Amino acid sequence: MRHDGVTVTGVGRVPVTPDVLVANLGAEVTAPSVQSALDRCSAALVSINDVLKRAGVSDRDRQTAGARVFQAFGPNGTPQGWTASQQLTARLRDLGTAGDIVGAAIGAAGDAARLHDLSFAVDNPAEAQTRARDLAFEDAKTKARRYAELAERRLGVVEAVSEGGQSGSPGPGHAMRAMAFGGGPSVEAGELEISAAVEVRWGLLS
Repeated sequence: MRHDGVTVTGVGRVPVTPDVLVANLGAEVTAPSVQSALDRCSAALVSINDVLKRAGVSDRDRQTAGARVFQAFGPNGTPQGWTASQQLTARLRDLGTAGDIVGAAIGAAGDAARLHDLSFAVDNPAEAQTRARDLAFEDAKTKARRYAELAERRLGVVEAVSEGGQSGSPGPGHAMRAMAFGGGPSVEAGELEISAAVEVRWGLLS
């Protein structure tokens, strides 16, 4: 028979300042033939990649993905050729120049360029993750003590610990402005929030 205990979930949150802008760029071209669409899409993506390389974005911070080719149709269902698309994700580590780099990359590819997403990240979140875990455990302990008091019992030893998920999400200061004519997107890093959750069971003493 299981003895008395209390199980609670604690949450810890740590605000951090992002130091990386993740730009999900791409190229998309519609042409009369598959090969023509592929060639033009590839050329546009090479133009984007060349700008990133000249800006000092290292090979490890550039990754291509999501290559697609599909038949294009007009509003009335008439075939309009073939569309080729591909994405390129870049991690930009200088936030002061990141917007200009993105703008230059898009400008190099012209009408074929696509900006799918901009997001912020922390290059090394380990310290913040550890702090979030500590806060999550303390939060759980505070709750457990209160439940023990309400039950007119005393908190015993920890019997089980189960870690939940960790995440990094934008805080209230996060903002991303639209692209201005002739320039790159204006970005504000704001804050990210590293969070952790933990479920802990304590025994209850008389």
